[in-house]
Amino acid sequence: MKIIPISKELHRDWCYIGLPHYMHTQNDAIAPIVMAEISRLIVTNPIIFLDQDQLGLFSLQGLVPGRNLMIDKSGKWLGNYVPARYRSLPFILATDTGGKIGDDKLLCFITDLNCVAKEFKENSTKIFNDKAELSEDMSRVMKFLQSIDQNEQLTKKALLSIKNADILEDWTISLKLSDGEKKFSGLKKVNIEKLKLLPGKALEELNKTGALDICFASHFSLTNIEKLRNLVISQSVEKDKNQPESSIETLRDKTIKKQKEAKKEEMDNLVRNLLLDDEI
Repeated sequence: MKIIPISKELHRDWCYIGLPHYMHTQNDAIAPIVMAEISRLIVTNPIIFLDQDQLGLFSLQGLVPGRNLMIDKSGKWLGNYVPARYRSLPFILATDTGGKIGDDKLLCFITDLNCVAKEFKENSTKIFNDKAELSEDMSRVMKFLQSIDQNEQLTKKALLSIKNADILEDWTISLKLSDGEKKFSGLKKVNIEKLKLLPGKALEELNKTGALDICFASHFSLTNIEKLRNLVISQSVEKDKNQPESSIETLRDKTIKKQKEAKKEEMDNLVRNLLLDDEI
C-alpha cells in the first residue's frame, strides 16, 4: 500500500472520486474502530479486541481470516453502518514516514485505490480550489479524518485501562464449513466475571476513561455472532445457485444430513443399550 502526502505544489489541479464499492475490503475479517462507533456497531457486529503491538478495538465482520461477510459479490455493503476508516478512503491522516500515525499528521491518499488523479473526470471533485486552498468537499473530509483521529486517542487511553485491568481472555471462533472446520484465533473478549470482581478503584478508572462502556458494549455485542453465521449460510446458498444443480449440496442440506446421521447414531445407541439391559 503506497501512501502519498497531498501538497499544493504537486496536487493543485488534481481531483478525486468517491469509491463506488467496498471490494477493497473483501479480505478484511476485522475492521479497526474507535469508541464513537460502538453505538452504531453494537446492534450489527461483534466488537472484539486484538493485542498485537498494542491493544486494539475492532469490529468483527468475518468468521474466518481473510473473508469479509459484510459485502456482497458486487462490493455493496450489507450492514447499516460502514466503519469510519472505510468511508474516509482513499484519504487518511498519516506521517510522511511510511504512513505510521504520529504527532505530525498530514493529509494523504492511498494510490492503490485509483481514486485520485490529475485528470478531471465525470463526478470527480477537486482537491484544491482556485485559491490553492482545500476545496469545500475536501475540507469536510479533513474534518472527518481529524474527528476520527481525536477519538482514536481517547480510544487508546480507554484500551490501556482495559489492558491494565487484566480482564481480557483469548477467544477462538470455530466454524464448520463444507471443506472442513475453520478456526479464527488470536481474538480477545472481556471476561465478564473478572470484570465483576474488580475492586471499586479499578472500576472507577475504567469508568473515567470510557473503558467500562467499551467492556459492556463488547460483551453484549457478541450475540451478533449468529448474524455472521447466517450470512455464511446465505452466501453459501447464493454461491450454490450459480453451480450446476447436480453438483449442489448446500450448507443447509449438509446440516440436515449431519443432523439425520446424528439422530440415527443416537437411536442405534438407544437400541444397543436396551438389548444390553435385556441381557442383564
